[in-house]
Amino acid sequence: MNERALVLANGKPPTKRLLAKLLKEADAFVCADGGANIAARYGLKPNLIIGDLDSIQAGTLKRFSRVPARRIADQNSTDVEKALSWAVRKGFQEIMVVGAAGHRLDHAIGNLSALAKFSRKAKITFIDDESELVGVGHSYEFDADPGTIVSLIPLSLCEGIVTKGLKWELRNESLKLGVRESTSNVVKSSPVSIMVRRGDLLLYRLTSPSPKTIR
Repeated sequence: MNERALVLANGKPPTKRLLAKLLKEADAFVCADGGANIAARYGLKPNLIIGDLDSIQAGTLKRFSRVPARRIADQNSTDVEKALSWAVRKGFQEIMVVGAAGHRLDHAIGNLSALAKFSRKAKITFIDDESELVGVGHSYEFDADPGTIVSLIPLSLCEGIVTKGLKWELRNESLKLGVRESTSNVVKSSPVSIMVRRGDLLLYRLTSPSPKTIR
């Protein structure tokens, strides 16, 4: 069974240190289009390059001439969504995504939508050097040091939200983008649990020195 895939997108590059750490945990390394340029710059070889391939540089294609490259011309999905779709079809249970934010805000928003969409099919985490972003689903639990900052981001109307372990608890409450969000909350005790009756809710947290996530 495929377990964990790492997707490198064409946004703000992660540090080489973070990327190397995540690669040790991954069973497959996939570059979403221009993410391959970052991999080439760091001297890292992907198992697959996928996307509409409009951002990958000629030198990168030459360097990775023996790496399978799958061109998907569909303009109704981002390159990250194409990579997530491939990983889900291949049966990966966990997908880590780096480089999903930065540069173009419209792409970042599209990637958030993809995170919510595919979180129903696999555990997907957007990671950078300072934070992690995951889909809550109906419930999510994690450990974090007291004082860790977390935010709950509703992509749709989210109802019946109950939290435990946060300084400002939500007790069967609703969040909706443009109406009410829950930003800069603080971990009071671990484990932190979040339950949602209905809606697409994302959890953003600043990573502690030794974060430990419970599946």
